[in-house]
Amino acid sequence: MQPLVCRQNLIGLTLALLGLLTLPVVATAQTAGTQEIVLEGVNYGNEAEAQGAWHPSERTAPVRLVREDGTVALEVALPFASQPAWPRSVHDRRVSLDLSRPGEFLLEVSVEPVEAVGYISLYFRSGEGWYAASGSVTRPGRQVLRFRKSDFRTEERPQGWHQIDGIRISFWRGQNLDGRARIYRLVAVRHAIAILGPAAAIYGRDPEYRTARETLQRFARLLDDLGLEYDEWDDASPNPQIWAEQKVIIVPYHPRLTPDATKALAEAIRQGTRVFLNYQAPAELLGLLGIGKTRWVGQQFPGQFAEVRFDRQILPDLPEVMRQSSWNVTEAEPAAADAQVIGWWYTASGEATRKPAMILSPRGAFFSHILLDGDTENQRLMLAAVLSALLPELKTEITRGLLTRAVQVGHLTSLDELRAWLKTYLPDSTHPAWQSFAEAEQKLLAVREAQSQGKAPSINLRELQQLRGKLIQAYLSAQPSPHVEGRAYWNHSGLGAYPGNWERTARELAEAGFNMVLPNMLWAGLAHYASDILPRSEAFQKYGDQIEQCVAACHRHGLEVHVWKVNFNLSNAPQSFIDQMRAAGRTQMTRRGEPSNWLCPSHPENQRLEVETMLEVVRKYPVDGIHFDYIRYPGPDNCFCPGCRQRFEAEMGVKVAQWPHDCVSGPLRSQYLEWRRRNITRVVEAVSREARQIRPGIKISAAVFAEYPACRDSVGQDWVSWVHAGYLDFVCPMDYTNNHEQFVRWVKNQWQATQGKIPMYPGIGAYRLDGPDQVVAQIALARLAGVPGFTIFNLDEQSPKTIFPAVKMGATRTPATPPHRTRR
Repeated sequence: MQPLVCRQNLIGLTLALLGLLTLPVVATAQTAGTQEIVLEGVNYGNEAEAQGAWHPSERTAPVRLVREDGTVALEVALPFASQPAWPRSVHDRRVSLDLSRPGEFLLEVSVEPVEAVGYISLYFRSGEGWYAASGSVTRPGRQVLRFRKSDFRTEERPQGWHQIDGIRISFWRGQNLDGRARIYRLVAVRHAIAILGPAAAIYGRDPEYRTARETLQRFARLLDDLGLEYDEWDDASPNPQIWAEQKVIIVPYHPRLTPDATKALAEAIRQGTRVFLNYQAPAELLGLLGIGKTRWVGQQFPGQFAEVRFDRQILPDLPEVMRQSSWNVTEAEPAAADAQVIGWWYTASGEATRKPAMILSPRGAFFSHILLDGDTENQRLMLAAVLSALLPELKTEITRGLLTRAVQVGHLTSLDELRAWLKTYLPDSTHPAWQSFAEAEQKLLAVREAQSQGKAPSINLRELQQLRGKLIQAYLSAQPSPHVEGRAYWNHSGLGAYPGNWERTARELAEAGFNMVLPNMLWAGLAHYASDILPRSEAFQKYGDQIEQCVAACHRHGLEVHVWKVNFNLSNAPQSFIDQMRAAGRTQMTRRGEPSNWLCPSHPENQRLEVETMLEVVRKYPVDGIHFDYIRYPGPDNCFCPGCRQRFEAEMGVKVAQWPHDCVSGPLRSQYLEWRRRNITRVVEAVSREARQIRPGIKISAAVFAEYPACRDSVGQDWVSWVHAGYLDFVCPMDYTNNHEQFVRWVKNQWQATQGKIPMYPGIGAYRLDGPDQVVAQIALARLAGVPGFTIFNLDEQSPKTIFPAVKMGATRTPATPPHRTRR
């Protein structure tokens, strides 16, 4: 994105394009189809003028106008040490804007010290309600926070993006430190490409909503990798005129497009917008793309739809193969002369199914399933080829993006950095990794030289990917492999990578150099083992006792088993169990009186249920440890059930005059937050104490929130206090992010807060990372930060194909002993 340049002669045109009604300061810039409007450019004659525009509230000091390296910024005071009761610094500005067209907002800020701020919230007021989104600073100095429009949640009842009458920026407390924040600009942006997903307000309770969001985020990461800017939309208020102005609209997965959204997309296609549909789509839209009748086809055997093989004679930039492991597809056929099949489904054994996987026409594309986790490299190449075919002017931008990305391997960002890493950790210059590096370096430097001379790159997209592959191989081979380290994998299904075959899962985990597995064997209302307390799951009925099978197989292969429990959360419990708990007054309620499918942590019987179910595992099975998860409240809105009021008043010796207001934001807020923390800690302490009495030497651990100390108030989880109290033997903060700077910041903050009292194995969210080299990158960064291990989420059927080979090349090539094993 180019620097913003003030162009007063374009004001009228820009207002027409973006529909802005009134804007005191306007500047625009356009690159590759991007349209921008500056909502705040800090163009004030003096400090009094700036203070007249931005109004402080909640005892916040007025903004100051400061100069920094030739630019002007608004400075906000952060008195979080001197004013320990202040939750945030907040400023508002009155505006009159139509922001229905922009799909993204960029806020350029800096915070010193970074640790003083937990997160930054950007709000747009519309009548009686708000649109709100949050982001975090990850490093000192200036940086740009991106807020997609789909990231914004609603508070109260906003009238719509077309009627924005206020802007609010809030800096929320992080650590108890005084500091300052600076605001440099706030920009509204509209891009040529948009991703369309289901609206949370409409579909948030739909069982397919989560899958739809995850699929959308997968596409978003691929576009990021290609260096393509994009907007994220939902279908809450489909606007045919606005949608038709887009160059490309991608619908990653939307199982129930509304008639209005279908009509808006149809009109966009008619007016020339290219649309990329996936899996399920209305017949009207498919017909406009040149696709005929469809039918749903379920797999007849595992591995029937294991990979897509592409026809590279049609599109040479396509990958040869894209692995998927799909379990059903929407079978479709071309119905127009200009629509053609460019990819076919093949089985795991390489046999043709004769079922089309992808169809392309000049108006759009259709993929017959959703993109799944796993084969990121080939998914990226597929998307690059399809978008280049639909909109040829994107080809140059995509090539530039892939060339930039080619040298960004692991946590390193250049060929020079990779060469230095190889010299440090792989000094033997005869190692094959050095040859791979040299070959890729020579070709990439030649392409870069041609670009610098204004010549077209003499390389295609597939060749760029192959060169990056060589650099990745070198990076993976050059990872050290310590002998003392916790190497763990969370397994969310509780069934391993191969349901019904824990023996194979355990063998392959051990061969890949892991020494621990944390399988999710029980929830608040469900068990995958022969529980005498909780309802037994369908998985137990189909595959048998999963703890028994897991422990036997893992111990044969030298792996520790730390059984993971999802505490309090009833989301997958049988409805009869939920109804039983609700009838007994044991489930949670929000501050608005809405029921929630979580057990109330303040209820004595619920506390005992959580303790007894975890102790049942310790008594029945020779597990190495027991692992807490969801050991918290869902969020700040819970729990405010009648039982909470009675128990709070009795335990704290107070009377709540206005329930729940006094505890939410009134005079009893601090006491209520502390009481919530006690309810959670009480369970952790009891399990820790009683489990160790039952079996001395058993290890107690927990998956915990990354943001500390913010989670003490937000979800009642004071996990650092559990570490210092001796309740845990190791801890696994869930540091799920694809931002390596954020990952390092979290890890260092957590390691400092725990003072190294127990081992810490930070959680790496592989599902958020763009390929195995990025997983290895966070392993490397955790080691550089000084922590003695890591935990990867999530062990599934793709893990042995993607993550295992990557770590075995270097990071886990030699066996290791987890450090908690030798601690007493």
